[in-house]
Amino acid sequence: MVVLSHLGLSENPLYKAVANGHLGVLIFFVISGFLIITLCIKEKVVTKGVSLKKFYIRRILRIFPVAYLYLVAIITINLIYKLDIHYINLLGAGLYLMDFSSYFRKHYFSWYTGHYWSLAVEEQFYLIVPFILKNQFVVYLSLILFIIFALPVIISLQYFYPPLNTGLIYAFTHFMIKFQAIAVGCLFSVIIFKYPGIKNTLSQSKLIGNIIAIFLILFIHYDDLFTLDNMYAGMLISFLTGYIIVSNISQSKDLVYKLLNSRILEIIGVLSYSIYIWQQLFTSKDTRLPGFMVVFPYNIICIIAVSCLSYYCYESFFLKLKSKYTKIKTDARILAPL
Repeated sequence: MVVLSHLGLSENPLYKAVANGHLGVLIFFVISGFLIITLCIKEKVVTKGVSLKKFYIRRILRIFPVAYLYLVAIITINLIYKLDIHYINLLGAGLYLMDFSSYFRKHYFSWYTGHYWSLAVEEQFYLIVPFILKNQFVVYLSLILFIIFALPVIISLQYFYPPLNTGLIYAFTHFMIKFQAIAVGCLFSVIIFKYPGIKNTLSQSKLIGNIIAIFLILFIHYDDLFTLDNMYAGMLISFLTGYIIVSNISQSKDLVYKLLNSRILEIIGVLSYSIYIWQQLFTSKDTRLPGFMVVFPYNIICIIAVSCLSYYCYESFFLKLKSKYTKIKTDARILAPL
């Protein structure tokens, strides 16, 4: 969805509905929160604790190598083709601060590092939440519920009563709301453990339910501009995504399950992080770069080739190291993007 959005190949309404990069990132946030917190809860149940050291080593080995390799590549290309990428922008990406987009867009905007905002949101969330989960489950659950349900109410009050929409209160609420979709994924992981029978309940008539959910997800208006409409649309889409995830955990023979477990989506899942990192370079439409890098369909070939090289010739080394720090094993196809 992100790649199609950045390619911008058509103005057809159906294409625009599917090619919604903001929506794609929102869906990934839900998936990420569900899978990563599920692993943490499994580890807590099985081993009576969560190894934060191993958790953060796994995150570093999965996220950092290709993220910084890309930045090295961008610095090199910037020197060769004079792309005018400011070093402050590169520092913001390297330090996972790009979610403070109003600052970087206003002063040091660059297309080439714009996608690092989502990495920043994830790493800031996972820097704190697993620690809380390990030590105080009630506090963890309260924080998740606060982000999902209380924050929108507070922000709505701020919207209608401007004196509340300034200073530290504004900064706090508008920083925390970025974590809402991840928090929804976390909430679904808790629900599955607390109420395992809910999988069977949601699986009943799930084919029609999934089709309706997918239709709503695609055609509810959503973008990353902060408005009340977007905030509540994002909440609804996050819950619909969580429903699709949970209702398709158990194996079944229906069309949606087969589609989500198809070979092509499995391959895309394995390569998804690599694709997400590298596609930004080849969808830039920057005329200073060679045509084969940014002109369709050659840029698609570049995205596929570079992502495969990145994953199989570089990232796989770090993934092997990562597996040594994994206590709880699960389906590698599911965890590959994370």
